[in-house]
Amino acid sequence: MSEERLFSISELASLFDVSSRTIRYYEEVGMLTSEMRDSLTKQRSYTNQERRRLKMILRGKKLGFSLQEIKEMIELYEANPEGVEEKKAIIQHADRKIQEINEQILQLQMLRDEITAHKERYIQKGE
Repeated sequence: MSEERLFSISELASLFDVSSRTIRYYEEVGMLTSEMRDSLTKQRSYTNQERRRLKMILRGKKLGFSLQEIKEMIELYEANPEGVEEKKAIIQHADRKIQEINEQILQLQMLRDEITAHKERYIQKGE
């Protein structure tokens, strides 16, 4: 069995190209936990599990999920990664996000069409 790898906050920050402050914030809101490696320097250390959690948090943010949604999905997954109900709940989050994205696409298409129409009228006036 391999030994658990511990990461300092600066190692995690560097690994994921985020600030130490970002990691501390995720810890403040209960999405990550750390252990005190040295009580004098108050240096934090993070386990492989916390590294995986940070990776999931950042992936979720990149995909447009809120921190609350990400937290719920991580907790569901960690509670029972093979669970049918857990998978259904995660899929529901994904379906809601897809619907939001589809609505945003529609709004952007309408905005593009409106700008294009104004541009065409402006060009015609200039001729």
